[in-house]
Amino acid sequence: MLRHGRTASNAESRLQGDSDIPLDEVGRLQAEHAGAYIRGRWDIDTVITTSLQRSHQTAVLAGFRPDSLEVDDRWREISFGEFEGQKVEEIAPDLGTRWQADINYKPEGGESLPSLHARVAEACAEATERATDENILVVSHATPIKSAVIWATGGHPSMILKLWVHPGSVSVLDNRGESAVLLEFNRRIHTA
Repeated sequence: MLRHGRTASNAESRLQGDSDIPLDEVGRLQAEHAGAYIRGRWDIDTVITTSLQRSHQTAVLAGFRPDSLEVDDRWREISFGEFEGQKVEEIAPDLGTRWQADINYKPEGGESLPSLHARVAEACAEATERATDENILVVSHATPIKSAVIWATGGHPSMILKLWVHPGSVSVLDNRGESAVLLEFNRRIHTA
């Protein structure tokens, strides 16, 4: 799994969630470096991305043909609803406290953590089945990648609040029959 490269919103520590924001210059470099790292280690058969341009741009800049990408919005970032576009430090205590008090909390116009986790778990189960015969790269977003790691390790959606995923980082799950095992988490290829 490859988290998309940095965007202007990432650089400003703003929640972008479901907003469709392009990569900035650093994000483009992160995508290129991550792509070289990935292609140097694995022969990728399938690339899954979301319909948000930052994940699509990352996949293309990582060296994969635009016409070969599969779009699966189960891997799309969580919608922060009313909190989208706000600075993390301004709302993190409030949003984090609400989610810690009630994991089913859903910001107005947004999505709950269990809802995101359910759609990602479904996508993970499907990808794990496909990974019996192919190497799959998922180019996604921070929260779905954290959710996939939690799914693979048998954790609870509340653990999403305990993990951090850097822009342009690589995390690796390996197919072990009907389940997956975490091999690498949050490997930064290009630091900026």
